[in-house]
Amino acid sequence: MQNEEHILLKILEKYGLSGAKTQLLGSLWNRVYRVEAKNGRLYSLRLCAPVIQEKRSVEEELAWLELIVNQQQISVPRPVRNQHQELITVVSTAEGTRLSCLFEWIEGEPTKNRLTPEIMHQIGRSVATLHEIARQHGGPFHENGFRSRYQYGRCLAVSHREWIAEHQVKIGTENATFLERAVTWLVEQLERIGETSDNFGLIHADLHFGNFLVRDGAVSVIDFDQLGNGHYLYDLATLNVELLNEPEEYVERWHSLKAGYQQVTALPFKDERELNPFIVAVKLAFLDWVYNSPNPRVNEQMGPLIPATFASIREIMDG
Repeated sequence: MQNEEHILLKILEKYGLSGAKTQLLGSLWNRVYRVEAKNGRLYSLRLCAPVIQEKRSVEEELAWLELIVNQQQISVPRPVRNQHQELITVVSTAEGTRLSCLFEWIEGEPTKNRLTPEIMHQIGRSVATLHEIARQHGGPFHENGFRSRYQYGRCLAVSHREWIAEHQVKIGTENATFLERAVTWLVEQLERIGETSDNFGLIHADLHFGNFLVRDGAVSVIDFDQLGNGHYLYDLATLNVELLNEPEEYVERWHSLKAGYQQVTALPFKDERELNPFIVAVKLAFLDWVYNSPNPRVNEQMGPLIPATFASIREIMDG
């Protein structure tokens, strides 16, 4: 703890925030802190997980966020540059270098327990706005391998074979064989769908309801650290999967989300069944996270969901 406090002090000094108060908010991957400066101004500080060492990739995420902020169409965290006007602050620790970044604080409460039709409508508008910004401004960002390590299309699907083989004993032979079949099915589906400028671009890729904040009826979107290249349907599938956790509320909430999306742009599907490959993709990505996370708390918290995840993948593939 003493070491971490020292790291935070070193980081905050580089923003002219010495003496600020910090409060840990999350630690399943990156460590995220609420920072209160002496003048009362609030910030969010991300101390990247030790395995994240690619400075360029984090800078690209923050550059994209700056573009979204400048569009003034949707509320997202504004990156704060340090005293050297850098987006990333690098600090040396006993365990090696750590990357960090600071954002202006966005006030609000997670929408998870506040999913009224009005909030769902706003969430739909927010997602559609992000997708339209990607369509209109994402072209130049795709050059020179922008966020190349964050791929949510065919590349991610194929990569699942590596961890399935690595964790075959833990997964179980029967389940591992099934996952191999699921990957093959998904790759075939994605190749059939293809990647065009209309259906594929920069996506948030982690749109669970904890990453939407609401204040005074207005919705903001946070946590873009999984930003990458994928089908716009992947973002919608992520939300669809979470809505299905409360089936009694699903129809009304999903309808409101779609209506909000359509106020901004057309839905990227004509038939609900077009979501199925992306629901499988989201489920496989979830299993990837649980089986490969270096944080044991992930397995403890999410492990009980694994059987239902297998069952839902089977249902889609057999349907």
